[in-house]
Amino acid sequence: MKHAIINANIKDKDLDAFKESDNTALFRGGAQYADAITFGSDQIEKKLIEEFGKVKGKKVVPFKGWDSDLTEYLELYNDLAGK
Repeated sequence: MKHAIINANIKDKDLDAFKESDNTALFRGGAQYADAITFGSDQIEKKLIEEFGKVKGKKVVPFKGWDSDLTEYLELYNDLAGK
């Protein structure tokens, strides 16, 4: 993790989510700092779905199929653009 600390403003605790150094850690770290969480596949680790489903203050958009209506995504992006 020392390689990741490239700025004095980044503290060790800011990188805790990335400690495991795997894809799950990347997803977890990205979600930690994201404005919203979207799932782009039906093959998501159950652990992540449960963990992200409990996040407060962020909109979570679940995966609803490859040929589903995109209205919820468009509304999400419009909401985020309006912030």
